[in-house]
Amino acid sequence: MNELIYKKNMEALRGKYPVWAAILENVKRKKRNFDVIAEESLMENTTILKVVQDGKTLYLNGKYAPSAVIERWFQNQGKIDEYAPVVILGVSNGEHIRQIMERAPKTSNILIYEPSFEVFRRAMQEVDLSFIFQPDIPVGIIVEGINEEEIESYFRLFISYDNMTLLRYYISGNYHDLFQEKTEKFITNLKKYVYDIHVAWNTKVRYANVRAVNVFVNLHYLYEGYSVRALYGMLPEEVPVIIVSAGPSLNKNIMDLKKAVGKACIIATDTAVKPLLNAGIMPDLFVIIDGLKPEILFQHKDISRVPMVAMTAVSTEPMTYHKGKKFFYGADSALEDYLTGDIKKKESEQSTRVIPYLVTGGSVATSAYALGLNMGTGTVILVGQDLAMTGNRTHADGTFQDEMDQIDADSGEYFEVESVDGGKVLTRLDFDLYRRWFEDHFEKWDHVTVVDATEGGALIRGTKIMTLKKAIQKYCVREFNVKWHIDRCKKLFVGDDREKVLNCFGGSLKKLEEVKKKAKEGLGYYERLEKLSRKKNVSDQELAKVLKKISKVNRYMESDYMARTVMDSLEGLNYTLRPIAYQMQEDKTGELMDVAEQGKILLYGVTVAADEISDIAEQTIVKYAKEHPVKDNERQEGNKNGI
Repeated sequence: MNELIYKKNMEALRGKYPVWAAILENVKRKKRNFDVIAEESLMENTTILKVVQDGKTLYLNGKYAPSAVIERWFQNQGKIDEYAPVVILGVSNGEHIRQIMERAPKTSNILIYEPSFEVFRRAMQEVDLSFIFQPDIPVGIIVEGINEEEIESYFRLFISYDNMTLLRYYISGNYHDLFQEKTEKFITNLKKYVYDIHVAWNTKVRYANVRAVNVFVNLHYLYEGYSVRALYGMLPEEVPVIIVSAGPSLNKNIMDLKKAVGKACIIATDTAVKPLLNAGIMPDLFVIIDGLKPEILFQHKDISRVPMVAMTAVSTEPMTYHKGKKFFYGADSALEDYLTGDIKKKESEQSTRVIPYLVTGGSVATSAYALGLNMGTGTVILVGQDLAMTGNRTHADGTFQDEMDQIDADSGEYFEVESVDGGKVLTRLDFDLYRRWFEDHFEKWDHVTVVDATEGGALIRGTKIMTLKKAIQKYCVREFNVKWHIDRCKKLFVGDDREKVLNCFGGSLKKLEEVKKKAKEGLGYYERLEKLSRKKNVSDQELAKVLKKISKVNRYMESDYMARTVMDSLEGLNYTLRPIAYQMQEDKTGELMDVAEQGKILLYGVTVAADEISDIAEQTIVKYAKEHPVKDNERQEGNKNGI
């Protein structure tokens, strides 16, 4: 061991990761089938590492000239762009890390993964790695046996949709042969993470225009509706909430729920409400979060008797079909925020007329769970929450069709997880993500008892597992009329607030025309910038003048509620333009040309979208405002009692 090198490395390590230093000093050599040996390279005066395994010698990053190996990588990869994330697999002798850090732009984030604790320890003893642990450099490091559980956190920190196309990665020589399983797992997780970002953005783009349409179509329901806040704290702690999902196991115990009616608050997910009604069970509420949910799930003669919990961005079909009471949670809509702005100013944060956001894990069941907790219960009972393909089915019968088809278990989409009965059951990625969300939130809300009475599906750790019959016998012991309390909730918009909303509805076409006018004004400024960028001699004063005007237009687009509403419908353009913004040009002219081109594309999109949304607004909120003026007695009555 090189004592001077080791001391230098450990001092640097203690400064940044003191716990790591303690681990390296205290953990004994682990049993392994290989030896890590340091020697000098044959053509360069540098220390290199080799691994001897089963009589075979493998050099980490080359035996003769490690620098040449790195140089070839640079030639193959090309220039590392500004803001590019660089992933390095294998510490080896550290020379490749040093050169990448020296030649990468300062804006790059560098992530190092070492799959072998023993190789890392040996490298710390023989080669200078102190430069990696300097406190002010953007380098993350993951070492198996120390912090491998932080891999996903580092991915989230270093890689985003904006920079994922700039990603570069370096795999140290012979690491794949030596540590095949861990190396392949890391690379698979990295690719999956990038793929998931891509899918998430595709989903966002897919829903962007759908959300814009939905909000305008559904806004008049908000005008006549209630805030979810009116439900908060409604339940005594000893009255349980039963979350009914439409997993395949619901077929097994759905009839047992009849014994819980009147002794619990039964909240159905959107896909579970029709099976419950078909079974003669009237839930107290049902929740919907999806922007594209089909009407078929809600086609039942009694659906309007069940209050709906929704947001303005959800599918218009069930909103129209359902004629009953609707409770709203926040939709992250600029237009909705504007309409409720005065209420927020006048009322406290806890007011039943303020619309809260509902914590969600991406599924309707997790949203229903969050709602149940906010209603004040101390016990949540999960039913039909399989999060798995119990019986090779995705949903209970009576949801999408009377009898659900079996899945193709060999499609490659499904994998095994532990089941509630101790065996194995097939699940898929989205279901497994929801399962982990539940487990994380059980820890945060540990004062609430969670019972899994699904009687099938994946094991959700942190729950008490029992049959639904036993859960009802144990927890559903107090009579409580949830409907009576729901019927006495106050409306969201009352009195003068109703007039403000209708005025906004009626004036939306004029407001959209204003947005379009501002966008055209901005287009002119960007065209001016484009012309200036082509001129050889342009004064800083000329540029500053046009850039100031562009900034003013951009501030309007970012702050005005209707401009933001139009911009929200243009995620597809953002999807295209955002990565381009991170690709730096070689000179000032190139950068100005890029700014001008991207600005023109976006603002042209705003002009087109403003026209499209005007057509939607005219058929929805403008029409509604004309047909439903506020009457004097309605205004006075609303101001008097707020219901």
